[in-house]
Amino acid sequence: MVASSAVFAITIYPAFMYLSLNATLAGLLTVLVWLSLLKAMYFGGLPALIAELFPTKVRATGMALSYNIGTTVFGSFTPFFITWLIGLSGSKMSPAFYLLFTGLLSLVALMTIRHCVKLS
Repeated sequence: MVASSAVFAITIYPAFMYLSLNATLAGLLTVLVWLSLLKAMYFGGLPALIAELFPTKVRATGMALSYNIGTTVFGSFTPFFITWLIGLSGSKMSPAFYLLFTGLLSLVALMTIRHCVKLS
């Protein structure tokens, strides 16, 4: 998960730049496949990681709350944040910066988990 987060953060801006310079169906599919591969690598281990973070007695509640709050904040509000960033900066590359921020935030969270939480 750390590797996919790091690769995501490193390649998100170049992927959007490629897409802006190569606005074709093939270009869109290339970027879509690349980001989908990174997402699959990241989300493959996520359920196991989240489950290991909580003791058995509160595991279901902890998993549900943490996953759903994160999904709501960073999923539901994404169109608003991206539209706001484009309006504020005037740059159509603003979505790349938002995704870069979320990728780096994920990387920081994973590194914090790695160093602060003892997983069984």
